[in-house]
Amino acid sequence: MFVRNCLLGVCSVLILSNVASANDTPTGLISELSGKDASSWTGLHAYGLNLGGWAAGGINYNTDDPTDSNNGPVSMTDRSGEFHLYQLNLFLEKAVVKGPTWDVGGRFDFMFGTDSRYTQATGHWDMGLISQRDLRFYDIALPQAYVEVFAPIGNGLSGKFGHFYGIIGYESVPSPLNFFSSHSYSFKSSPFTATGALFSYALNDQWSLNLGAITGADNFARDLGAMSHTSGLTWNNAKTGTTVSFSVLQGDVYKSQSSELVYYSAILQQDLGKWHYVLQHDRGTQQNAVAQGQNAEWYSIVQYLTYQVADTWGLGVRGEWFRDHNGVRYSAGAANYYAMTAGVNWKPKSWLMIRPEVRYDWSQAQIAPFDGGQRTDQVLLGVDAVIQF
Repeated sequence: MFVRNCLLGVCSVLILSNVASANDTPTGLISELSGKDASSWTGLHAYGLNLGGWAAGGINYNTDDPTDSNNGPVSMTDRSGEFHLYQLNLFLEKAVVKGPTWDVGGRFDFMFGTDSRYTQATGHWDMGLISQRDLRFYDIALPQAYVEVFAPIGNGLSGKFGHFYGIIGYESVPSPLNFFSSHSYSFKSSPFTATGALFSYALNDQWSLNLGAITGADNFARDLGAMSHTSGLTWNNAKTGTTVSFSVLQGDVYKSQSSELVYYSAILQQDLGKWHYVLQHDRGTQQNAVAQGQNAEWYSIVQYLTYQVADTWGLGVRGEWFRDHNGVRYSAGAANYYAMTAGVNWKPKSWLMIRPEVRYDWSQAQIAPFDGGQRTDQVLLGVDAVIQF
């Protein structure tokens, strides 16, 4: 799952890292029950539209049993001893045909659940659609709404215009694309969505390029004058199973003050038979983020190793070191965060995935970050299930 929204030219084998589309989604629950996929069942297939979605829900147990049931600074799976619907995501899509002629498509996503709090864009887009007064941790997000145009120029040029997932990072916001139900600190600290234009081009069968102009990280219309650029370069060698990518986002957070944000992500992926290894390094800096004249910096190294035991199940481990150098990304001051996660993926049905995991977090920080400022480490036991429609 290399990018949060796969783009033409970013990858070939990396298609697994895309936001799930009807072309990529395994046979869903609706298909098994009715004999038709969601698009055919609703009659949208006749109009060239794909309809799909998924639901992800689970529970985590914190062995420290925090009084406020908060697993923070771990994100998304941040509640202890409570079952939650993490994501109920529905999408409507017209996939572009990448051929000898021009084509136009697009996609719209609707997400409800506890993860939606983390995926909203600022600036009167999907914030405040519902009141959390009664729903507490639940919210609505509209993480994607874009038009895509394909032009038969050279090897094929694709452009997205609107609101879409960004190209930075390995883990994905859409839950079905991740091996683990929990997320890394790096994921929480990286940009999720972008608004603007993003162009993708395959230079040849190994190299691909992304270039885009956007309104900033997770910003829809908060400050339209604060523009950013985002770009990425990917090299993929199918013979060796090796993929290397570098992506960056750079621009001002606010138009009226010096606030340049620079975030990059460098990722190596290597396939070795049933083994898959990932090494990711991220770094972010922001001007005047701590105080006027005081910049912020954070960086991380994350490693993943998975083994596909059989078609229906696999094993995986993830290890991370995250440095919050100025205490901006989290609230424990200057800190080092460490995390080790081990888990299982079990797919008894093509539309059902169950993910048990155990996770150990520890830290070196100015303020103890776990259990309401009382502990420097914690152990989380979690399990969730993902159902694809």
